[in-house]
Amino acid sequence: MIGVVYHPSTAGCRIWQDWDAGVIDRDLRRIAEAGLHVVRVFVFWRDVEPIEGSYDDTVLARVREFVRIAGTHDLMCVLSACTIWMNGQRLDLPWRLGRSLWRDPTMLIRGEQYVQAVAGALAELDNVYAIDLGDEIANVDPAEVASLRAADVTSWQRRLAQAIVQILPSTRVTQANDVSGVLGTSVFGPDTNEGLDLLAVHGWPLWSPGTIESTAAYKASQLPGFLVRYARAYGPVLLDEIGSYGVSEKVATGYLRAAVASALGAGAEGVIAWCWQDISSVAEPYHLRPGERRVGLIDVAGVHKPRLAALRDASALADFRPDTADTGLYIPELARQRSTSYLDVEGVNVGAFYAHMLMQRAHIPYEVFTGRSPGRDYRLVIVPSVTRLTLADRAVLERLAERGATVYLSVADHVHGWPDEDFAGAGPCDFSLLTPTAAGLTWNGEVWPIPVDGLGPRRIIVEPGKAEVIATFADGTAACTLNQVGAGQVMVCAAPFELMLDRPGRLEELAWHGFYRRIAELAGLHPPDLEPELEVVTGGPLTLLINHGARPLAGIAAKGWALLRNGRTVYQCG
Repeated sequence: MIGVVYHPSTAGCRIWQDWDAGVIDRDLRRIAEAGLHVVRVFVFWRDVEPIEGSYDDTVLARVREFVRIAGTHDLMCVLSACTIWMNGQRLDLPWRLGRSLWRDPTMLIRGEQYVQAVAGALAELDNVYAIDLGDEIANVDPAEVASLRAADVTSWQRRLAQAIVQILPSTRVTQANDVSGVLGTSVFGPDTNEGLDLLAVHGWPLWSPGTIESTAAYKASQLPGFLVRYARAYGPVLLDEIGSYGVSEKVATGYLRAAVASALGAGAEGVIAWCWQDISSVAEPYHLRPGERRVGLIDVAGVHKPRLAALRDASALADFRPDTADTGLYIPELARQRSTSYLDVEGVNVGAFYAHMLMQRAHIPYEVFTGRSPGRDYRLVIVPSVTRLTLADRAVLERLAERGATVYLSVADHVHGWPDEDFAGAGPCDFSLLTPTAAGLTWNGEVWPIPVDGLGPRRIIVEPGKAEVIATFADGTAACTLNQVGAGQVMVCAAPFELMLDRPGRLEELAWHGFYRRIAELAGLHPPDLEPELEVVTGGPLTLLINHGARPLAGIAAKGWALLRNGRTVYQCG
């Protein structure tokens, strides 16, 4: 499912107020003619329910007509129902008066009845792909969301989802969230998935943690693939927003080309780009954010931009499904914990993003798993830059090691992130705030010059115990230990190796991924020695090659990709 977010250029967010069926029909026809399959549209709550408890039947009829017209052009629809947050502004209900969408009893009833009204308008239409409860809805009331529990969110999702499927039983329900649901502590994320049939993530490098240097950077086009892999640990995934702001057409096209291929290679069900056409409207919200208007796949005059072809080419990947992997990236139970006291380090998953990139650069295929989705008996398990391990986490990792896995952990908090000493075979002796004169890590003669700021706020002093010391810091103290556990083994690194790379430019300064290649070899895996910027994903007889770099590689243009069947190129983009 390859598609676009749709706003009519002239009406913009006033689509339902300044309704023009002729323009809608023309635009949807052109979207279909461009080779796209799905259109995402926003239903603004305040338009449907301008007065509390009173619905505008004209607007509901227009919503139905939009979906009907889309169907005549063989387009599926994703409708974001409870839309309040849009283009950085809140198009709020005039009668909400600050009441919580998620905890106020009256607003819960209003939300339930509202989505039933929208679902009722769509009855008997067969081209509704999914209903999104509320686009990036956490941004409607950030202060309120900061105090929500996961149970508040899942209860709200289940309640609204049940209201929808009572009327549209075959329609999937999703909740589209920004990157803070993966690389942050927002309570809205793939891990709070109860009530949802589909998980929707957004790939915007401009507004992401992880020191992404630019939209043209290697990290930028790697971000969506990581978000999809992460979310797939909790359910099927749709990347329902991807695009770029404030860039040239060349940069926008290159980013979209590589990032979309990477997301589909990671297993996304589909990708929806932001957005179909540049906006000419000067009404809300564009009057305050005019820079939001020039990110379309076509311009105001309807001329196709190169980025449209980059999106359309992704349809060639419709049959691609990634193979299962021998390596698992484990996400601890409290990886996205909010810091609630001086005892806690805030968990934001940035270490997991860097682990993703190190495995991509080392050409180690992997999949994400959690204690809730325990996956398979992996040969290698990566647990990067751990700030906190619960007893449940420890039980999962011990089981995998006992069954033959090589488990690698790097530690960011020596009190709450260090595993059991029986499991690790080593333990922390103390911490030190003294700055070492050199902090390089040496493993079998190979040196990784870990910067001093890469050791974290407190350097961990390790007491090896029964474990073998396989790597040392420059001062001779233990950096990495190895312990036999059952049929497997456990390697612990006393530095947050992945988090230390979270500095502009550092990831590509040196061959840090060589450290991960050594870990893979310890597990009996032998990844191919290819250019680090080249992503390689296999799926049965198909191989997807994506060049995330800034120069041609293996005959593939910068930010381009190629699809091979049994070693022969069948499609090339870029």
